[in-house]
Amino acid sequence: MNAVTALLAFLVVAGCTTPGDTNPKEAASQVTVYREPSSRDSLFSMFVMVDGRLVAQLQPGDERSFELPKGNHRLEYELGLYNCSVGVQLQAGKRYVYRLARGCVIAPEEM
Repeated sequence: MNAVTALLAFLVVAGCTTPGDTNPKEAASQVTVYREPSSRDSLFSMFVMVDGRLVAQLQPGDERSFELPKGNHRLEYELGLYNCSVGVQLQAGKRYVYRLARGCVIAPEEM
């Protein structure tokens, strides 16, 4: 009898849930970072961070794409002695491309 009661209780609880998400998530922002080719610093990896979290390790000419939620973020990189950062504001569902280069260049590309 306990098994039947448990099964009925499960069906009642399962029937009370609503299908689907009543609060759909906003589309994330698509971000691409591109390291400009350079022979002067080609021996060093460029470490790219967002909000203090490592998201990519780039060699000259490399690029990486990732998603971020909308809002304010800190985009930064370390390359040899350079430690550069910039604040960026991202909108939901938009695509952003940033060119990264020696000399603390973090430049948004026109889309």
